[in-house]
Amino acid sequence: MSPSARMPRDQRRTQLLETAIPMFTQNGFHATSMDDIATAAGVTKPVLYQHFASKEDLYDEVVKVTGQRLIEGIAELADFEGTTLERVRAGLGGFYQLVTEQSALRLFTGHEQVSEQISARVSGVLDEMAVSLATVLLAARSMTDEQARVIGRAMISLTQSTAAMLDGAAEPDRGQILDTVTVLAVHGLTGFEPRPDASVAGTVSPAADASHPGTGR
Repeated sequence: MSPSARMPRDQRRTQLLETAIPMFTQNGFHATSMDDIATAAGVTKPVLYQHFASKEDLYDEVVKVTGQRLIEGIAELADFEGTTLERVRAGLGGFYQLVTEQSALRLFTGHEQVSEQISARVSGVLDEMAVSLATVLLAARSMTDEQARVIGRAMISLTQSTAAMLDGAAEPDRGQILDTVTVLAVHGLTGFEPRPDASVAGTVSPAADASHPGTGR
């Protein structure tokens, strides 16, 4: 069946959405027109508008669907066999792989502002990701639900910024970025040795055992 052939409504909607995802994520909201999407899908623009009331409505659905795929990826961390450091490093790297494989980095790292509605959708997806991560944390650590949600949201923010750094880094530097952020996420500043000549007021806490992301619990 050719893209322009008649197909069931749900199937057509899915086809239009899957056509729009790479176009929006690669080119951005403002640089992608409904004409572009209709042409790529092999339909007329009126057909596209039968399924999505506006470009913003279609973009909103793209964020929702792509975000759900990221949320599912986070949930899979519960099945990761390895240490805490290895799990965190895998999660950071996995998020980056997911958003780059789907060219979705701009959707979830603040690369493009569209509208308050879209910002709310992105925020909602990030909150769902935080809840998903909190579920993984609660399965491994003794903490309250509220603590897990706070840590989950903070970790998602850290993951966003890490993905942005990885995207702008040369290939040889990406491993170092992942290692550094992993130690910070798991051990905080105590993951790094204190300076013997520290010139700050107060006490500098001793370093935790964080010699390498492949070790430790």
